[in-house]
Amino acid sequence: MVNSVENNLVNNNKLNVGVINPPNALHKPVLYTHKEGVAKTQALMHDLYEKEKANSFENKRNTPLSVKISLLLAALAAGYITFRKALKW
Repeated sequence: MVNSVENNLVNNNKLNVGVINPPNALHKPVLYTHKEGVAKTQALMHDLYEKEKANSFENKRNTPLSVKISLLLAALAAGYITFRKALKW
């Protein structure tokens, strides 16, 4: 079990300082007119909607035919059993 932790700053007085490189140029904002801005925003929103629609669960997955047939057979069997019991009364 560790009772204490060594303090490395006391033993090593030199601090490591990295070199920060400035960017080559500042970001230059692009200004659009209201009409261009609305058109670009609408195009972006349309693209996002199409991607979400393509990746949605409902569009990718369909119930397999075997599951549908098994459910139909189970429903028919349950209906047949219920019908036979109703005739005995």
